[in-house]
Order: sequence, then C-alpha cells, then structure tokens
Amino acid sequence: MIQTQKEIESLTSAFQDFTETVIKFEKTYESLQNKIDQLNEQIEIKNIELERKYAEGENIKNFLNNILENIYDGVVVVDTNGIITNFNRAAETITGFNKEEMLGKNYIFFSDDTKVESRSALYTLSTRKESYHRQKTIITADNKEKDLEFSTTLLKDHENNILGVVETFNDISEIKSLREKIMHIETLAALGEMSASVAHEIRNPLAGITGFAGLLDRQILDDDPKKPLVKSIIQGTTKLNDIISNLLKLTRPQQLNISEINIYNFLSDLIDYFNTSFININDKKTITITIAPTDKNTMIYCDAQLFQQVVLNILKNAYDAISDLGNIRITTKTYIFEPKQSILDRKEKDDLIRLFSYIEIAIKDDGCGINEDILQKVFNPFFTTKDEGNGLGLAICKKIIQLHKGDINIKSQEGYGTTFTLTLPLYKNI
Repeated sequence: MIQTQKEIESLTSAFQDFTETVIKFEKTYESLQNKIDQLNEQIEIKNIELERKYAEGENIKNFLNNILENIYDGVVVVDTNGIITNFNRAAETITGFNKEEMLGKNYIFFSDDTKVESRSALYTLSTRKESYHRQKTIITADNKEKDLEFSTTLLKDHENNILGVVETFNDISEIKSLREKIMHIETLAALGEMSASVAHEIRNPLAGITGFAGLLDRQILDDDPKKPLVKSIIQGTTKLNDIISNLLKLTRPQQLNISEINIYNFLSDLIDYFNTSFININDKKTITITIAPTDKNTMIYCDAQLFQQVVLNILKNAYDAISDLGNIRITTKTYIFEPKQSILDRKEKDDLIRLFSYIEIAIKDDGCGINEDILQKVFNPFFTTKDEGNGLGLAICKKIIQLHKGDINIKSQEGYGTTFTLTLPLYKNI
C-alpha cells in the first residue's frame, strides 16, 4: 500500500513536469510562430520593395534605352574583346548598317583596319586612352566615304573594372562641305576685290579702243578690206566690255528691290518670253518647256528682275544641253513649317513659320548631263565648257540666290540630264 502511494505521487509529479514541459513547448511554439509570421510579413514587404525597385530599374533601363535610341549622335558599345554589344538608331542612320547585322561582330567590321584612328574604340580598349572630338572617315554600308567626329570613353563598373568602350560619333560631312564652301567664298571674295579693281582699270582704255574703232568703222568704206578687221575689233571690245560688266555685277554689292509675285504667273510669262526671244526661228531643235506647280496661287517675295535673270540663264543652259529633241520641266513645291510647341505664343509661331517655310523650284532637262568632275566647278567664275561662254552666268545666279537668303544646287548624271534646284524663303524675311 505504501509502495503504491509512492508510485502514485511519483506519477503525479511526472505528469505535472510533463504538463509544465508541454506548456513551455506551447509557449515556445507560439513565440516561434509569431516570429515566423513577423518574418513572413518582413519577407512580403521586402518582396514588394524588390518588385518596386525592379520595376523602377526596368523603367530607368527603358528610359535610358529610349534616350540612347533617340539621341542625334551615333553610339557604339564594345566589350573587352572588341565585340559590338550595342548599336543605336543614329549609328544605323549614319553608317547604313542595321543593328541586328552589327551586334556580335568585331568592331573591325565597322572600321577600316588599315588606319589606327579608324579603330578608335579598339585603340582606346588596348591603350586605355580616351579620345575627344577627333575626326575620321568611314566606309558606309553603300560603300561611300563619310566624315565623322568621334569621342571614346572607357566603360567601367562600380569597382572601376573596365567593361568595354563607348564610342559616340556624328556625321560632319555637311559641316566639312560648308567649311570648304566658306573657304571657297572667302577666296572668291578676295579675287572679287582684285578683279573689280582690275576691271575698272581695263574699262577706261577699253572705252577709248571702242570709241576709236567706231570712228574707224564710220570712216572706212564698206568695200575696204580693212572693214572686217575693224568689225572684229568692235566685236572683241564689246564682248570684253560684257565680261567686265558681268564681273562687276558679281563683285559689287547689290541692293534687292523686293516685291510680291505669283510664282506660277511669273514662270509662265518667263517661258513665253524665252520661247520668243531666246530661241532662233531657224533652230531645228524640238524642245518643250512645261511647268507643274503644286499651287498656282503661291506668292513669294523676291527681286523679280534679278530672279528673272537667274531662271533665264538656267533655261538657256538647259536648252543648250539638249541636242535635238527633249523636254525642260519646271516644278514648284512649297514647304510650310508647322511648329508643334504648345508653349509658344502666336507671334513666336508666326516668326518660326516665316523663318523656316520655303519654296523649291526645280528646273530639269533631259539633255547630255554633266560629268561629275566638272559638276563641282560649275559655279566657279570663268569656268565654262562652252566655246562662246565666259563662265560668269552661274556664278552670278548663285550670288543672286544667296542675296535672297536662298540656295542653288545642281544634280546631274552624264547622259541623263541635269536638275537645278532653287530654294527661296516663302515669306518676306530679307
């Protein structure tokens, strides 16, 4: 009995210990569960934050890619092996190569590997020397040369490890051409000043020669064998006087007498005048001159007399370029600038429209065309391919168009004709 009582007490004590242990386990479990819940909440918050940061990172990445694709400068990125890893839209436009074609290729594919400066990105990669505002010439996809200005920068991570090279570049072919034109204009200006002085010096004795030749012509009988010689002197001095007059037109400052004209009516009248006054009735050529305006009511501001001189000169050149049968076609097209900026007021928009709107007048013939080597020289004073020409006509035309703040360009292919394009401001801003 006593033994049984002790066993009962022992069991009771053990049960109490067990109960206390279970209670402790329950409290520990609840504590762990609470901690797990807290950790789950923290993980959820972290996940949301990570998703937000990832979305922000994607937005930033897309934003930067959008900038990269839409900037004016071409951008090429190469890795440490010289393999192209990025090639933006401007790079495609400038070089003619498309992005899919360039990605994964070595930079040498994009450059002339015979010139160190042409391997600019690889040069920077191998020497760690960055380049700023240097120039080079590349061969485009259509096998043409193009002048570029470029800079290179080493691409590094946050630990300053080199990941590759970024090369930015832009097309300076037009700028280089403009610089050459400016140098050419400066040279012509210096020659013009000298020519004007020489012309004045020549004109005085020339007037004396012309006067005395006229006196001789009146005194010599028609059947005298010396008569043709005197006539030749008069013709020579007259031609020389015309050259001097044209030279002075080219070199002297001119004032424009601006008026508003209907360009369609102006050109139509000019064609009629050309057909009646410049074409020899005995000429066996059959040449049709037509005009195709985009709008018959287009009005422009110009010096009508000087502009007439330009168009007549080009028509005469076109006529002479056609041997027997052909056409001369005049087209006009207006370009009205439409500013999109909503922040501009009415006056600012009107100023932009007036400044950037223009008209193009193209005079195209289907004559013999002009050799490419000669084409670069047609506006040079005294350059001519005609036996009777003095080479000042197109030089004067260019000066007149430039006085109107316009431009004159020529395109030609030997055997396929020539097109002169006159670009003039559409509104009065002279």
